[in-house]
Amino acid sequence: MLISAPSTRTPRAAAVLAFCLLLSPLAAAAEPAPALPAGVEAMIRQAAADGDAATLDKTISLALAAFPDQAEPITALGDSLRQQRQTQALAAKKANGRRILSGWTGTGELGASLSTGNSDDKAVAVGLALTKETVDWRHRVIAAADYQRSEGRTNKQRYSAGYEPNYFINEALYAAGQFGWERDMFAGYRHRFTETVGLGYVLVDDGTIKLEVEGGPGARHTLYAASDTDPSFTEHEFVFRAASAFSYRFSDDASFSQTAKTLIGAENRTLEATSALTTRINALFSAKISFTVRNESDPPDDRKATDTVSRATLVYSF
Repeated sequence: MLISAPSTRTPRAAAVLAFCLLLSPLAAAAEPAPALPAGVEAMIRQAAADGDAATLDKTISLALAAFPDQAEPITALGDSLRQQRQTQALAAKKANGRRILSGWTGTGELGASLSTGNSDDKAVAVGLALTKETVDWRHRVIAAADYQRSEGRTNKQRYSAGYEPNYFINEALYAAGQFGWERDMFAGYRHRFTETVGLGYVLVDDGTIKLEVEGGPGARHTLYAASDTDPSFTEHEFVFRAASAFSYRFSDDASFSQTAKTLIGAENRTLEATSALTTRINALFSAKISFTVRNESDPPDDRKATDTVSRATLVYSF
């Protein structure tokens, strides 16, 4: 006669065992997701290291289209790299805010032409644009010069410089300031100083298209040059400034930009617009062609209301 030992299994242990047996077929059927191909991961990481946000997004889209079964690891890698970029950008802005001379980026451009023989023509166009961004501030410094001489006579000599501080209230809205100086004897003035304040707003900024608008009141002081009929005189007036800046990236190597601004005063209205097409040659140099039109509603009596400038320049980025 066999006597069985009493069972020590409790009802709770039996329930756990039954639950495990129920899940075992599902666990056996589940297969681990294939690992992300090394080449795809390397491509995405390289895009994050060398390109901007738009380049990274485009690379991730291509990877998802080529490997739809890897959507989860590709998306996770993209989110991680975007977060790293944001963290690095914030750290760089904080570092820029601690030192006045650090964190500046910009472009310098130069165009020149020389003709001799049957004609004697010389032309030089020089431009400089600097930008610095901190956590809350964006600083811009611009300067430009156009000089042209033909048959022994100077027929264009224009210089300008400006400083634009912007304080960002949030990611899109900012307080805008603008301080500018110009000299253009052929437009009829020796010096022109402009100071304006106002608000700006970033309407679009998705890495491909960027559009900003600004507006606000200010003052302008113009020292007009003496003419054959009138002596030199100074004009002071309150103005309202409206401006926009638009850019569109066709690709990593080509872009179009257009800026426009108008200063509306009681005595005179000034409109200036510049359109430019830039093509990258290599990592440091680009070729740029631009067209600028300027119009004064009330120029001096012996001056034309509209001036245009066409440029072809070599741009150095730093």
